[in-house]
Amino acid sequence: MANAQHNRPGEEVNLEIDDTQSARILGESDAHHTPILVLSRDAALVETVRKAAPRGSSATHAPDLDQVADRLPSLKPGVLVVDTASTSDVAALVAQLTQHFPELVVVVAGKREDSASLMQLTAAGRIFRFLLTPLSHGQTRLALEAAITQHADLSAASSRQSSGASGEGGSKNYVMTYGALAAGLLILIGAIWFGVKQFTGKEAPPVETQVAAPSATPSIPTKQDPVQAELALAKEAFDQGRFLEPAGESALDYYRSALALDPQSQAAKDGVRSVVDRILGRAEQALTAEKLEDAVRTIEQARSIDPTHPRLAFLDTQIARERERLKLTQARDVGNRVSTLVAQANDRMANGRLISPASSNARDALLEARRLDPTDPTVVQGMRELSSLLTEEARKSLAAGRLDEAQAYVNGARQLGSADAALAQVQRSITEANRPAATAAAATTAGAAAARRPGTTPAGPNTDGLVAEVRQRMNEGKLIDPAGASARDSLNQLIAQTPDRPEVEELSRALSTRLLNSSKQAMAAKAYDRSAQLLAGARDVGARYNGPAISQAEAELSAAREQSAAQTAVVSAASLKRTRTVNPVYPESARKRGVEGWVEMAFTVTTEGRVEDVEVRNSSPAEIFDDAATRAIRQWRFEPVERNGQKVPQRAMVRLRFEQQQ
Repeated sequence: MANAQHNRPGEEVNLEIDDTQSARILGESDAHHTPILVLSRDAALVETVRKAAPRGSSATHAPDLDQVADRLPSLKPGVLVVDTASTSDVAALVAQLTQHFPELVVVVAGKREDSASLMQLTAAGRIFRFLLTPLSHGQTRLALEAAITQHADLSAASSRQSSGASGEGGSKNYVMTYGALAAGLLILIGAIWFGVKQFTGKEAPPVETQVAAPSATPSIPTKQDPVQAELALAKEAFDQGRFLEPAGESALDYYRSALALDPQSQAAKDGVRSVVDRILGRAEQALTAEKLEDAVRTIEQARSIDPTHPRLAFLDTQIARERERLKLTQARDVGNRVSTLVAQANDRMANGRLISPASSNARDALLEARRLDPTDPTVVQGMRELSSLLTEEARKSLAAGRLDEAQAYVNGARQLGSADAALAQVQRSITEANRPAATAAAATTAGAAAARRPGTTPAGPNTDGLVAEVRQRMNEGKLIDPAGASARDSLNQLIAQTPDRPEVEELSRALSTRLLNSSKQAMAAKAYDRSAQLLAGARDVGARYNGPAISQAEAELSAAREQSAAQTAVVSAASLKRTRTVNPVYPESARKRGVEGWVEMAFTVTTEGRVEDVEVRNSSPAEIFDDAATRAIRQWRFEPVERNGQKVPQRAMVRLRFEQQQ
């Protein structure tokens, strides 16, 4: 008799994922095997890697390198997963292994406190990826798939180099053969000459050898190719990690400059592609770390540079998967909120409100929409359209001589993640136009310094411009950013020059109040990090004017964060008190075929104890038992969860197993 087993109240819910059952039942196999070596003493970590390994890839485990050193030549691992707890020096271990296995791709698993050192190893190219422990199944699978692909690429490149070396060896053999023939011919000629001399008594005529006289004209040095000069600068910038910044001196700018000189330069085209490769590598790291907004912004940056890059399609697929996951886990009103923000942004773009006025412009609306759902296609499209409009407005302002306004438009486009060639050209033009102004400012500074010398009559500081600048930047909404060009920066400069000026107190109060109000708006939109930044700015410029209000806002922010964390936290269903249980019906088709498996579910227990927002997180075999498990879970009931005397919704997870009794 077939039945389904589930976790009873009080039992520990097993949330581990096991793909081996699915692989055995479905009988799937893969002809290509990439050996994976796991160095760790953590049984849970080893098990997660084994279950997350793509089908067809074998995983071998050892507690440390000493235990498996004698078997490495036979194992020939393609991917190494090393736990930082299994070695005292990860960098030395990786260097030792990659010296013997140059095609080995290294993934390191470490604790959160190891993040800084592991990030440095990743940036230096010493390791391919790093994961934070405890490992999650999804992150581990994504990292292993990328590592196996990287190993395949390295193996293919190594094969091509080997083929090239063989061809060179063949050429050397031909040279040796023809050299031997030439030597034999010389010996034969010498023998004939000797015979003629012996039998005729006549000496053979000497062979005339002409030696070219050195030219009296000195050699003219070759003029350096401008394309090669740009390529050399690009390589230097690339090696220093200056892929996109600073503007005008990045690897991308130099490669584009080389292409402008020679549109057919393959080296320049390959250089642009290599920059995009690095950018997409950052996107993959952001995906692995579940920083979806950063990943989407970085991918769009890469797309604006090279829309034909082959890796974009793969990453778009990964983003689409994350989007589906995000839809299931976000609040119900997120979609409506995003649609409203995109509609507001489109209306503001049509009316020319691109980056001003503050809190009522297209940029702010799209940034908030991207924060809520960075994968929404309408948000991505809106970002592209706004970036194009900002670039065009920057070009117009530059032509009219309004350099500050042009720079503000450029900064707005960069904040959206744009890095296309048109924007870079405008930035270069602004930089060139500002050089005379910078020279004049330096002269003014030198004059002011001379005025402060003994024996000179100091001129009073001209701070009227700073006062106007603070007001203008507040009106534009530039309260604390961009860095170096915000109202707070101008106010601090004003205070440093004339702290007793009457406008200082007025501007400090006004800016502090604006920052406080903006922080509350960000808090209401659940942009807690931004809210904290604005509150810190309010305290910095106006603690003595709005101290109590700022302290109250900080307490409200802390409470809002705690409440949000409690609502989004996922607990085991076994920790909740179940009042009604409905057993799932074993699918008849699976029962007849003798198929067994499990389904991992996530759901929300409402304030009335009902089950809503049921989501299938994983299952094995896929989609065999999903419907049966979903129908059963929806009929379960729980006692509502209470916090601080109030009933609150709670997200929970459970795994249902489908097994046939013997």
